[in-house]
Amino acid sequence: MALHMWKSRSIRTHTGILVLMVMTALMIVPGVFGQTVPIPQIRHDLRIALHPESHRLDGRDELIVSTNGSPTLTCFLAGHADLTAVEINASPAEYRFSGGRLQIAIPKALSGARFRLTIGYSAVFNDSVPEMPVNTDNPGYGVTGIISEKGTFLLAGAGWYPQIHSERTAFRIQVDAPKGMVAVTAGRSLGRRTEGDRTVSEWQIEQAAKGPALSAGRYTVTERDLGDLSIATYFFEMTQPLANRYLDAVERYIRMYEELFGPYPFEKFAVVENFFPTGYGFPSYTLMGGRVLRLPFIITTSLGHEIAHCWWGNGVLVDYDRGNWSEGLTSYVSDYLYKEQVSEQNAAEHRRQWLRNYATLVDASNEFPLSAFTSRVDNPSKVIGYDKGAMVFHMIRQTIGEAAFWGALRDLYTEKRFQKASWTDFQLAFERRSSCDGGPCRLDRFFDQWVTQKGSPQPVLQNVQRRKNADGEWRVTGRVLQDSPPFDVRLTLALNSTGGNVFQTISLKNAETRFEMPSPGNPQSLQLDPGADVFRKLFPSEIPESVNSIKGADTVLMVLTGQAGADAKDIAGLLVRSFGLKNAGWISETELSPRVMKAHDLVFIGLPKDRTLVSGIPSPVTVEGLEFTVGNRRYSAPTDTLFAAFPHPASDNRAAALLFSPGGSLDVRTTMKLTHYGRYSYLGFQNGKNVEKGTWPITASPLIFTWQ
Repeated sequence: MALHMWKSRSIRTHTGILVLMVMTALMIVPGVFGQTVPIPQIRHDLRIALHPESHRLDGRDELIVSTNGSPTLTCFLAGHADLTAVEINASPAEYRFSGGRLQIAIPKALSGARFRLTIGYSAVFNDSVPEMPVNTDNPGYGVTGIISEKGTFLLAGAGWYPQIHSERTAFRIQVDAPKGMVAVTAGRSLGRRTEGDRTVSEWQIEQAAKGPALSAGRYTVTERDLGDLSIATYFFEMTQPLANRYLDAVERYIRMYEELFGPYPFEKFAVVENFFPTGYGFPSYTLMGGRVLRLPFIITTSLGHEIAHCWWGNGVLVDYDRGNWSEGLTSYVSDYLYKEQVSEQNAAEHRRQWLRNYATLVDASNEFPLSAFTSRVDNPSKVIGYDKGAMVFHMIRQTIGEAAFWGALRDLYTEKRFQKASWTDFQLAFERRSSCDGGPCRLDRFFDQWVTQKGSPQPVLQNVQRRKNADGEWRVTGRVLQDSPPFDVRLTLALNSTGGNVFQTISLKNAETRFEMPSPGNPQSLQLDPGADVFRKLFPSEIPESVNSIKGADTVLMVLTGQAGADAKDIAGLLVRSFGLKNAGWISETELSPRVMKAHDLVFIGLPKDRTLVSGIPSPVTVEGLEFTVGNRRYSAPTDTLFAAFPHPASDNRAAALLFSPGGSLDVRTTMKLTHYGRYSYLGFQNGKNVEKGTWPITASPLIFTWQ
C-alpha cells in the first residue's frame, strides 16, 4: 500500500510581515541613542511619477515637520529604495538608511521648531501577481506593491512614500502616470488632467488616520454628487457597464448607515477595480478585483460590508493591541443585517451557519480568544474574528435591547471618530445605554467570557418530562446541563403543544439549571435555543457534512479513482491547496484498506468502483451509474460536476466527500470554486457554473426533545 503525503505549503503573508515592520518603525521616533519622542504634526506634499515599463516610481516628498526636540527623526521607506535627496530647509542633511529605516539628524538650531524636510527617492515595485489564485485566505495574496502596464497597487506597508508616525498627518498627493492612467487613493480628488503623454491625478487628505494606499489604472471614472459627498467608480472597460448600478447601491448603503450611526466620515466613497483579485476596504474607498465586481451578488453583499467599514475600522479606528472588533461588528451590521431585513428565518439560518463554521473549522489546536484576533490569516482566524465577533454583538443586542444597542453604537461613533477604540470602549458604551434594576447593566462578566476567554458552552436538555395536573393543566419540567467552568448565558426554551407554542427564557449560571413551564395543551416537542441566538458549541448531530467539514479536517486522504482519469492526482493537489489543507495525502482506490480509511477524512476524486463507499450520500442527491441526480434534475454530461460531502463510510467522527463528473475528466476552474461554498453540503455545476447547492437537513439534536 502506498499512502503519499503532500508537503504543507505556507500561504504568503508578506503583507502582514511588512505591515508589522511599518508599525514597529512608526510606533516611536528614536533619538540619537534610542530616545523616543513623538512627532505631533506632519504635512506631506508628495509627488510621484509612475514608470510601469520599468516597474519604478520616482518620488519627492516635501514634509512640513514640527518635532518635540528630538535630535533624530526616523521614518520608514522601502528598504530597496535609492535615495536621491535628503534635505532640511533646502540644505543637505546627515542621515543613515538601513533596512527600510531612514534616520535623519536634526540640527540643534532647529530643535523644537518647524522645518521643511525633503526626501527624494526611487524604487522598483514588482511583486508577483496571481493570475488564478488557488487559496483566498489572504485578501491580497501576499502582494504589497506592483507597478505594471496593467495597473499599480501599492499598500502603505510597501513603503512607497516616507512614513512618519504622527498625531496628525495630512497629504497632498500628485501622481504623474502614462497618458490615460488615473490614480486613486484616500481623501478628496482635486482633479486630473492630461498633459502631453502623461496624466496627472491629484488628491488631498486632510486627516489621515492610516497610511494611504495607492492604485492606478486605465480607468473610466463615473462620478455622482450626494450633497457635499462625492461617490465614484473607477472601472476598467469590461466592468464599466455596471457603474451606475454600483453608484445606486453606494447611495442606498450610505443613507442607511448614516441613519443608523451618524454622518458619513469621509469626503468621498469610490469603488475601485484592481487588475488582480483583491478585497480591501480603505478609508473612503474599496478595492476589488474585476472578476469579483462582476459577480451578480457582490452589490448586495460585499459592497455593503466595505461601506460599513467606513464607520467601523476606518472611521472609528481599531486598537489592535487589545483585539480587532471591526470585522465582527462590520459583518453583523452588513452581511447579517441584510439577512435580517429579509426575514427572521434568514437571519436565524445565518446565525446557525456561524455556529457550524466554528464547529467545523475551529478546535482546541487553533482556538484563541476574540481579544487576540487582529486579522484574518486562515479559515480558523476568520471564523473567530468575523463569525464569533458578529455573534457577540448579536448577544449584546439581545441582552440590552434594540434602543440601547443602536444608541450605544451611535454614541461610540460620535465620541471615537478617527480615534482608536477597544472592546472596553464598546463595553462602557453599552453599559451607559443599558438599564438593569434601575441602573446601568454591569457587563464585565459578559465581555470576560465572550471576548477575553476562549471556548463556548455546550448546553444539553436532560430529564425532560410532562405531566397533567388534576385541574387539567399540563406542566413541563427538566434540566439544562453544561460543562464546568459554566458560562453565564440566557437561553430560550420553545415548547410546541396541541394548544399552541410557549417561549420561556432561562438563565444558566451553573453546571445544572432546572426549569418548569406551563403548556397550553398536550406538549409535543421542546427545543433549547431554537433561534441560534447564543454562541455555543454544536453537537455532531447538529452539523451537516459540508465543504467546511473537509476544510476543517485534521487529516484528509484523497482517494484517486480510475473513473477520474489521468488528471486525478493534479485535481486532488489543486483541491488540497485551495482548501488550505495542511495534512493531506493521496492513495489509489485499489490500495485503500479499512484501517487507512477509518483513520482519515476522505475525498473521492471520481466515482469509486465500490459504490457502497458513496452510498451514504443523503437525499436529494443520488448517484446512479455514471450520472447524478439532484431532486428531479438528472446530470449526465461530461461538463457536469458534483461535489457532495456526506457521512464517512467507516467512522462516526469523520466526514467524506465525492468530487465527480460523468465524463470522468474534472474541470480545474470548477474545482477552484469549491472552497467558496464552505457552508454547503452539495454542489452541482454545469460548464463551470453553479446550478445546484444545498445543505443536508438536521434530523436530531440533544437540544430537541420530542414526545412520542
